[in-house]
Amino acid sequence: MKKQKAKLLVLKDVDLIDGNMDNIQKNMVIIIRNGIIEKIRKYGELEIPKGGQIITLSGKTVIPGLIDSHVHLCQSGVDDFMKPFAERLITKFKRNCLITIRSGVTTVRNMPGVRGYRIFKYRKKVAQGKIVGPRILASGPAITTPYSYFSILSFLPFSPFVRFFIERLFGVRGLSIDVNNEKEAKEIVRRLKKEGVDFIKTITPGSPYYPFAKEEKMKLELLQKGLKKEQIEASMQPEILKAITEEAYQLNLKVACHNIYRPEEFYEAVVAGANSIEHSPIGLMSEKTFDLMKEKGIFWVPTIYAFYNWKNIIDNPELFETAEIKELIPEPLHSHGKKSLQQLRNDIKNGGIWGKFYKEMEPLQQKYFPENLKLAIEKGVKIAAGVDCGAGGAGYVPHGQLYKELEVYINNGMSEFSAIQTATKNAAELLGIIDKVGTIEEGKVGNIVVLESNPLKKISNLNNVNLVIKRGDIVYSKDVEL
Repeated sequence: MKKQKAKLLVLKDVDLIDGNMDNIQKNMVIIIRNGIIEKIRKYGELEIPKGGQIITLSGKTVIPGLIDSHVHLCQSGVDDFMKPFAERLITKFKRNCLITIRSGVTTVRNMPGVRGYRIFKYRKKVAQGKIVGPRILASGPAITTPYSYFSILSFLPFSPFVRFFIERLFGVRGLSIDVNNEKEAKEIVRRLKKEGVDFIKTITPGSPYYPFAKEEKMKLELLQKGLKKEQIEASMQPEILKAITEEAYQLNLKVACHNIYRPEEFYEAVVAGANSIEHSPIGLMSEKTFDLMKEKGIFWVPTIYAFYNWKNIIDNPELFETAEIKELIPEPLHSHGKKSLQQLRNDIKNGGIWGKFYKEMEPLQQKYFPENLKLAIEKGVKIAAGVDCGAGGAGYVPHGQLYKELEVYINNGMSEFSAIQTATKNAAELLGIIDKVGTIEEGKVGNIVVLESNPLKKISNLNNVNLVIKRGDIVYSKDVEL
């Protein structure tokens, strides 16, 4: 049998940010063989091997392939989950994967956003190279409690018979599996492990309608809008959350826990032992929360840009009409999003429940997040970047926007290098793949992004991508159609 020739890629004369050191190494050579980084040396200190693809990148900056720790690849940044016929799911998925790759993101942690376990089939197609996209670590359905966040009962609060009919007729499935007690929770964790999840997604305790449900007037309005009392008061119980984390730990699965608004509920998820807490609370975090996170090695994934973006679009409708947005969210999804956003604006204007949420955005941006971020950094809590792209609701963030999450961190006191680490080294540690990716080192996978200019000078330079290399293959080129 003829021996196959080694596949070789050489990046010559690059400026290197390796993800470990807070500086740029000038005029470097990176040799990638069979998808693995073989050598990193100063240009002129080693002989350039022959027979491979050699690319001279003078003046360009290379960084590790970016990692987005919170995405929804099967959604496009509007409320399209309940619009299954607006666009073929595979079409949407392929487009979002391509947008993600060309933004320099080579690995993602994909949250619920598709019916059942279909994401696993798509994950396999990407791994096989049949679809161009980032490496996907997928949760499958979230674990929640009846009527709570993600629950199918929140989307279809009808009788079991009617719900079954609607599910079969329209192909609608929930984003979660509901559990009622600790025993069921552990059984579902084991089932998800068998189905092939890479991690578990669940929620913190608390009502999905907080802070609305705290006021009787708002509670009455929710009931008048057709919500059930069970929906308004639904909550993940701490003992069930603890059972989920304990069973996941036994099965070597990490747990990502969606935070429902309040700092107190964030703390309960930390006590329960989740590996990461997703989103930013509306309120100030306590020192004991961050101390315990540091002690347990729990990560925070703020996804704060989603809130900034949502308020910005609510205040400035023209921002949803740009050519860029229409490319990232094409028809018919764009028209659907435009209509939904206007409904939100009308509700805010008329003093509805979204008005209550909208009022929380200014203190969140001016006080809660800046102070929480500062305290987390002081306490040494590790932050992993995730932008919640694809989700609708209080977000409307299309794919390819990870750099904007990092901009918010920097605007609130984080250094450029530390911000880059949240989307490289820190994220790889959270995902449990730091031995393979997250930094540019000999022996690691050749996931590399080539930038036109230095992101340590301006983080938005992350958005000016020249090449994206995944496992030693060029999967995106700014100048050449592949």
